[in-house]
Amino acid sequence: MNDLTICVLAYADDIALIADTPQNLQKLISLMHTWCNKWRFIINPSKSNIVHFRNPPKAQTGFKFTLGNTGVDLKVVESYKYLGVVLDQYLTFNNATQILGNAAGRALGGMINKYKSMREMGYSTYSKLFYAMVTPVMDYGSAVWGTKSFDNLDSVFNRAQRFFTGVHKFCPIDGFSGDMGWVSNRVRWKLDVLRLWNRLLGTDKNRLVYKVFRWDITCHNNDNKSNFAANVKQIMCEIKMKNAYKDLTIVNIENAQKSLMEKLESEWQSSVQKKVKLELYSAIKCNYGVEKYLLLNMDKYEKSLLSQLRYGILPIRIESGRFTNEKREERLCTLCDTNTVESVEHFLFECEAYDAQRLTFVSNAQCVIDDWENLTQTECLKSLFNVMPRALGRYVKDIFLYRRDKIYK
Repeated sequence: MNDLTICVLAYADDIALIADTPQNLQKLISLMHTWCNKWRFIINPSKSNIVHFRNPPKAQTGFKFTLGNTGVDLKVVESYKYLGVVLDQYLTFNNATQILGNAAGRALGGMINKYKSMREMGYSTYSKLFYAMVTPVMDYGSAVWGTKSFDNLDSVFNRAQRFFTGVHKFCPIDGFSGDMGWVSNRVRWKLDVLRLWNRLLGTDKNRLVYKVFRWDITCHNNDNKSNFAANVKQIMCEIKMKNAYKDLTIVNIENAQKSLMEKLESEWQSSVQKKVKLELYSAIKCNYGVEKYLLLNMDKYEKSLLSQLRYGILPIRIESGRFTNEKREERLCTLCDTNTVESVEHFLFECEAYDAQRLTFVSNAQCVIDDWENLTQTECLKSLFNVMPRALGRYVKDIFLYRRDKIYK
């Protein structure tokens, strides 16, 4: 690294030897073995492995590494855990994130057990538990590897949101993620990368970590290498702070988070507009952020029904007809004689089977919501979610249970 040769990293009781060729690494191992013999240390060969870091096309080394003159061979392995992070031979971090995802899944399971033991839990409590119990496990080392997406970690994140909103695993992700309003994995990881950048800039210039940091920047600037500096530069370009990289200045994390969340909201809105299932949802939901009905201490089943209704997965004919390959215009309501498709609007505002329940509900809505008679059905539904979500939840529960009893009994 410039005029500095780094061949050993020592942290607490852990030693990592680094070399650019198998022969040089063998010299280091032999030197270490000689020192250990002098001071009567015994090396455990089962805990000492070799990893050949390289690009995928290159074959793994066939060199035989031995522990001094003992004749004991050291294994060449595909990955190795160092300071809690699994480093694989191609530095893809797939193994590392797989292990973190499994651990985060167990942490989420423990959190869900707490939720069930309490019977009910509010949005703020649930969110605080998630960010205290799950994300520290899921985000370990993300300042280094957090510039890409990893499906196994995203699945843990989505599972936590699905559980709280009460929807199944086939629910459109854009629906419940938009209503929960959580900071996404990608945004959190990018912020972690920027925090590491800030910390490295403030590090003593005589420390090895700072020298490696500056060397990394030089490698990218001179040879356009894909490394940590390249990832930081990409993030800064994304949030329009490229000068911070050029001038090596500290990034304002609050401003960075605001920019990243604005980009997340823009991408979310674009994705929602493309999904047919979220047609109603896109009409009643404008901004990425927590919905009012999730903030209320509602009955869990009512909250689940409202979520399903919003995301287009409530099991009425417009949804269930998909599973029998019915055309959209053939998914007619079976409880009334209007020969109308059983859509969410028909289910809530038109079907004659629920006239008794609807009369009381609409009368209350007219007293609370201004100009009710002149609003479209979509505007009425949007107003109901904003103004009287509790009453809407009870109404949906009443008519849905009535529908289920009529159809299946």
